[in-house]
Amino acid sequence: MVYSQAKVIAGGLAHIPIVISVFYFIMISFNIRALEYAEANKSIKPKSNVLGSKTEAKPLMAVKAETEDVKETEVKEEKAQAIKGISNKLEEIEKKAEDVKEKVKKKQKDKKKKKKKKI
Repeated sequence: MVYSQAKVIAGGLAHIPIVISVFYFIMISFNIRALEYAEANKSIKPKSNVLGSKTEAKPLMAVKAETEDVKETEVKEEKAQAIKGISNKLEEIEKKAEDVKEKVKKKQKDKKKKKKKKI
């Protein structure tokens, strides 16, 4: 039995979503396994057995707040350093631009002087 080109193309297009869904489910199953493996193999920090250690038990919310504050200050410091670096580069570029501007002015004056001498 011979099929027309239109039927063959329509059949192929109809099967594309089916093939995509099969590969999608395969991908999901592999991702779930990878996540479970990662969770199972997380390294657990060993507790130190220091004698006479006097540490205060802080509530979890306080610890989270402290870590967030530390992260925020680190981010602020990084931003400040980046801004300082950019401002230094900007100053260097401005100095170079001024030097180039002065050189161009000198060259233009020299050209005017040469033209006046020729006349």
